[in-house]
Amino acid sequence: MNDEMSPRAEAGLRAPEGHERERRVMSLYARRGRELYGFAAGFGLSGEDAADVVQDAMFRLWRELDAGKELRDLDAWAFRTTYNLAMDHHRLRRRLIGSLGRLRARSGDHGPDPAESADRAALWQAVDCLPERQRAVLYLRYRADLSFDRIGLVLGITAGGARSHATKALATLRRRLGSEESL
Repeated sequence: MNDEMSPRAEAGLRAPEGHERERRVMSLYARRGRELYGFAAGFGLSGEDAADVVQDAMFRLWRELDAGKELRDLDAWAFRTTYNLAMDHHRLRRRLIGSLGRLRARSGDHGPDPAESADRAALWQAVDCLPERQRAVLYLRYRADLSFDRIGLVLGITAGGARSHATKALATLRRRLGSEESL
């Protein structure tokens, strides 16, 4: 027998690039996916939002492993990340719930209320005065209806960075427009 291996046999002995990372993420999802979903839903998230939180947690795990970070307890990491994402979702919802009605155009049978249209126009004029990155995040979130993950991809920042810009922008708008109720 020849001591040298064929390139094909040698390749079979080594995991392809990224294979181990994907295996670890898929294994965790197979073992804990339902529990993570139930955990997120237990915080009052809708089924779709709970599924999004779990998907985001798995993506973040993949990114951490891709960056070469050594995570000793993947289960604990996944549950902690799921918890943090669920809480982020609630915080954003609470902060933005008053804003949504004013930032999104309402379509009614009788047309928009002129006073509401004027308020909305004033609000978007204030948005136009924000720093470029904050303005871009608000437009992408409320005009284009993109998720923070997609906004991050569009702007070349993290989803958390996009959320941070939105939070700062909304705080500035509240200050400029005079009250918490104005947004």
